Amino acid sequence: MTKSSKKFIAPQLLFMLLMAAVPLPAFSMEASGPETVVTAPAEKKVQSLSSKRLKSSDTAELLSGEPGVAFATGGGVSSLPVVRGQADDRVLIYVDCMCLTSACANHMNPPLSYIAAANVSGIGVSAGVTPVSYGGDNIGGIIHVDSDQPLFANPGEQVTAGGSVSSYYRSNNRAIGGAFSGTVANSNLSFGVTGAIDHASNYKDGHGNTVTSTYYESRNLGATLALRGDSSLLTLKAGHQFIPDQGFVNQWMDMLENNASFINLHYKSDFAWGKLDATAYWQNTWHRMNSGEDKLPINLRIPVTMPDMPMATRGIDTGYSLKTDIPFAEKNILRLGNEFHRFSLNDWWPPISTTLGTMGPDTFLNINDGSRDRYAFFAEWESKWNSKVTTIFGVRNEQVRMDAGDVQGYNAQNMAGMIVTNYKRDSEAFNAEDHARSDSNWDVTALARYEITPTGTVEVGYARKTRSPNLYERYAWSTMWMASGMVNWFGDGNGYVGNLDLSPEVAHTLSISADWHDSERKSWELRVTPYYTYVNDYIGVQVYNTQTWTWPGGSETRKILKFVNQDARIYGLDISGKLALWENSALGSGQLRGSLGYVHGTDPNTGSSLYHMMPLNGHLTLEQNVKGWSNAVELQLVGRKSETDPLRFEPETAGFALVNLRTSYKWNNLQIDLGVTNLFDKFYYLPLGGINYDNFLDSKLPPTTKRAADFEPLAGQGRSFNVGLTQTF
Repeated sequence: MTKSSKKFIAPQLLFMLLMAAVPLPAFSMEASGPETVVTAPAEKKVQSLSSKRLKSSDTAELLSGEPGVAFATGGGVSSLPVVRGQADDRVLIYVDCMCLTSACANHMNPPLSYIAAANVSGIGVSAGVTPVSYGGDNIGGIIHVDSDQPLFANPGEQVTAGGSVSSYYRSNNRAIGGAFSGTVANSNLSFGVTGAIDHASNYKDGHGNTVTSTYYESRNLGATLALRGDSSLLTLKAGHQFIPDQGFVNQWMDMLENNASFINLHYKSDFAWGKLDATAYWQNTWHRMNSGEDKLPINLRIPVTMPDMPMATRGIDTGYSLKTDIPFAEKNILRLGNEFHRFSLNDWWPPISTTLGTMGPDTFLNINDGSRDRYAFFAEWESKWNSKVTTIFGVRNEQVRMDAGDVQGYNAQNMAGMIVTNYKRDSEAFNAEDHARSDSNWDVTALARYEITPTGTVEVGYARKTRSPNLYERYAWSTMWMASGMVNWFGDGNGYVGNLDLSPEVAHTLSISADWHDSERKSWELRVTPYYTYVNDYIGVQVYNTQTWTWPGGSETRKILKFVNQDARIYGLDISGKLALWENSALGSGQLRGSLGYVHGTDPNTGSSLYHMMPLNGHLTLEQNVKGWSNAVELQLVGRKSETDPLRFEPETAGFALVNLRTSYKWNNLQIDLGVTNLFDKFYYLPLGGINYDNFLDSKLPPTTKRAADFEPLAGQGRSFNVGLTQTF
């Protein structure tokens, strides 16, 4: 595309203004005052965390049912949230104010996998137009996750103690797990511990077939020490995660081990001049991949179906943030901030001894001494002009500096002593280049909120948001199929090659959103949010080469794709609402909640669909609360996925409807949760599930009778009976 065609001209601006949408956080972000724009009311907190924990151990799925949110399938505790058609690194994720990065060529350890669902006290998402104080280096949205906050004794009490224990069981994949938390504290000092373990076998689809490589196990331990002053809070958190096994059915590899430890220091205080919020953190991750047990022949347990290919990474996240809120001129707030984040990565594949010697004798260096540093500064002005109008204007600059060392391939020699030249050719070409890259990224946000009536509000906004490439998008260097196929966080079975010359993505979003509700937001509410985003230099792909497998009666082709800059256009509609149906002494209260989402993303040059666009989908929940009981019927509707990315062989999927039932009873400090997911055992394919790679391997047959199969979409989980128990004390 020519430079002139990338410019935003007045007709485009007008059109996007009419089509855009302002984001709505799913929970109330901490604000300096009630005037803050896009601060959701209390009713907008993510509902029923306990019921969502009962259905899944995946922390990302605590956002299920939220408008504009979908999930790209990964492991059982490691799905990737998709916010309005944009996923993975396009969505910035904070876990207890720590900005974390996936340290894996397949992104098997995304940020949300580092906190157990049982330890989450609050989670929310802001999409599209977000204040610059929320964060940068994203174009899709921001997710904030908080663990349990420190507890203190009431003034005058000597020492108090409390905690909880919980457990669950899910029948479909025989998932079982438990969690505990405990705190001892006085009015100024608090010490708490948490722990969680989750384990599951492979799940079965609606036809009763086992979907292999969907097993998982995860263990998390944490401790919190907190000190409270009159107007300040200092919190020190530390923890460790160990994942000994996690299958990935839509990937060539599985996770064999993930060890991560972190330290997080957080301080916030009120002063005469305003507020200060400061965080410093460090996380160290060791990660190993290889072919898991389901990708090996069951009778031999040796690497015949998928070759033995050990892969290891070490990633370190280090950073800090300083944020201030300074009130001035009565109803005005100035927010200033400075942030730093450094991610360092080493990704190496140890050599192995093979007959042909194709994976040795040298260690394959995929990313060698990779680093990605972000230095950010922002300023934001919030003003309450009168009783009806509030505005926010903010500017953010991020200096992103990336580098990586020289690399090498296996440099294997075949039996004739000939050096395999492809690895050497690619590594020498990469090493001859200057690897250092610097980006200066500017974000601008302008928001306005107008309260038309006490029961109606309109929010309008514009954002320019920028994201630099990740380390793999820039530095993954090998064009060989075996190596490029290991760089894939899309679940599509293709191979990916980096590009040193990538430019940052720049997204322009304009927005308008309308919210109607009763005066107390208790009886009814309706929010309609269309949105439109145009992305310059969107990081897409182009074909570099192909890989074809053949067998008697058929063949299958995948592509080696190179990351390149393109343009992208994304627009859609989110609708959410609630309606109180009844309230009386006999039946308690009844409420109907619902959401509807549609997103459409295309490459404006080719007209083809962007990858992993969620089809039209909706959630409807009828909930009753009476005395200690909470009962609900949930309906999930997903339309046919016909808009797919042909370049990546993205499969089409049929529409489906799922019915879930749940009930819970709370008596004193004991809560029992019961539920049935996929009540009618419906068979369906996941629209963002990618391909079933295990079926292609057909790994349950011995090598002599193994038959190859076409890639097919990934089937979802069949009916499951779930039970949970929580005791607080």
